[in-house]
Amino acid sequence: MDLFHNEYFNINKYVSMICGLWPYQSQFRRRISYMIFAMSTFSIIFSLTAGIISQLNPDLLNILETCVALFFCVAGFLMCTILYNQKNQIKRLYERIAADWENLTDDLERDVLRAFLLEGRKLISFTLVYSFPAFSLFACITFLPRMFSEESTKLCLHSFPYYLESMVIDKNLCNLQVCLHYSIALGYVGLSFLSAGATYICSVKHVCALYEIARQRLENATVRYGNYDPLGELTDETSIIRNLIEAIDMHKNALRGIQIIEQVFSTGFFIIQIFALSLLAILICELKYHEGEVTEMIRFMLVLSVFVIYLFFMNWSGEQVIQSCDDIQKTAYDIDWHRISSKTRIFVLMIMQRTLKPVHLTAGNMMILSITNFGTILKSAWSFGTILLTTQKSV
Repeated sequence: MDLFHNEYFNINKYVSMICGLWPYQSQFRRRISYMIFAMSTFSIIFSLTAGIISQLNPDLLNILETCVALFFCVAGFLMCTILYNQKNQIKRLYERIAADWENLTDDLERDVLRAFLLEGRKLISFTLVYSFPAFSLFACITFLPRMFSEESTKLCLHSFPYYLESMVIDKNLCNLQVCLHYSIALGYVGLSFLSAGATYICSVKHVCALYEIARQRLENATVRYGNYDPLGELTDETSIIRNLIEAIDMHKNALRGIQIIEQVFSTGFFIIQIFALSLLAILICELKYHEGEVTEMIRFMLVLSVFVIYLFFMNWSGEQVIQSCDDIQKTAYDIDWHRISSKTRIFVLMIMQRTLKPVHLTAGNMMILSITNFGTILKSAWSFGTILLTTQKSV
């Protein structure tokens, strides 16, 4: 589709194609891309898991740090697999977006849609521009000093990340192999997270734009047409009703979009939120334990900030859906009721009734994606991290 070749969707498209998640790829290319991703991810999951199990005298902090990478890969693999199997739903979502673009003929309304999608593109670009340099810096700080140290080579399999010895090709190049395997696999998983996040943000921004267009249509319903008389009712009732029906139709489209987004992302985001809680708790524990050690604090702050940013955008997008619903409800209440006929008021009441039921996105129908949920996860992670730290100090 020509729509997805423009500036608003190009990042989303190319990242999704790498992981085999773009629904308009050929079946063969999708399968090959996904198989490469799955093999890369599974290999690092197996290596890290077996590495932890094979340790005779493991260090708890190294286990926890290895678990950060392990949980990250498992969550990314599950999320990507869920989206891969939802090709038809994702395609339906994009077709819905394309249809909404084609049906809009008003230039001002198209500008609203462009503005929201441009904002979404900026969020995606920021995540991409920050995350991969942060991860690269983390990998450099972690592995580069080891490659030039003989002592580190001897301790390669007994420090972060724990790695299965039988998979090491040459013990003299152990650190190099672990670094390359770790970086490539986690970079691939990072792309799967970015692909899911980009699709999600673009979709939510599109729906929020539809809500805003519906709100503007409703707001202008009593002033765009007819003769204005402060002391009487508007006379052009037919034009007003037609405009209200257009607002209702746009609101319907927004609700359909929310339903599709919920079907596509709800299960995957529940998995991410659960794993994110564990990851943040471990990173907070590590950060507190290494307080005062500049190099170690930088390492953990880089990873922690990436997870927090991703989690924030996920929940903030859900908050925007809630806010968009509230805005259209407020606009319906603020209409000049004394200036419209009783027949026209029926259509306004229809809109008000539609907005009474709260609309929100969820993670597994258990957590409402919102800023409140984001704050709750951070508080819980801080508490769990403190408990982990207490356990480590008591050893």
